[in-house]
Amino acid sequence: MLHAAPAFLAKKSYSALLASATQELSPAKIRQSIADLVGKNRLADADLLSHEAMQRFPQSEDILIIRALVTQVRQDWPTASAALEKLIGLQGHATQAVTWGQWVRVLRCMGDDTRAMTVAAQGLATYPNDAQLQQEFNALQHVGLKPTLKVA
Repeated sequence: MLHAAPAFLAKKSYSALLASATQELSPAKIRQSIADLVGKNRLADADLLSHEAMQRFPQSEDILIIRALVTQVRQDWPTASAALEKLIGLQGHATQAVTWGQWVRVLRCMGDDTRAMTVAAQGLATYPNDAQLQQEFNALQHVGLKPTLKVA
């Protein structure tokens, strides 16, 4: 466990701690502290800390990744979708197939199969041989959906 994690694990309010610790704690260390909270089944605290960290580091991939994961565990699909969409926007062509796949699953959990189909097609444009994306695409296609790709 990181040295910073006990301070986070002991706190009930994270805003002041994040403000005072910004120079000492990187987004990667904060991400690990959030993961430690999840590991201790303190999901509400992990959610609160990840929310506060997003306010402090809105462009951090580390924070976006953990925020997306925490909100998925909490089944907060709209927040998870927003975090994944922002992450993909930041990463651009470097977005990993697993991230595309997570967003597809989140959209499907939200009942937005049409958008999920489009996202699956976007992911497949970069990773045409990814088994998970292909499986999601095929399942959505099987129910009669077609992707609507945006023109850049």
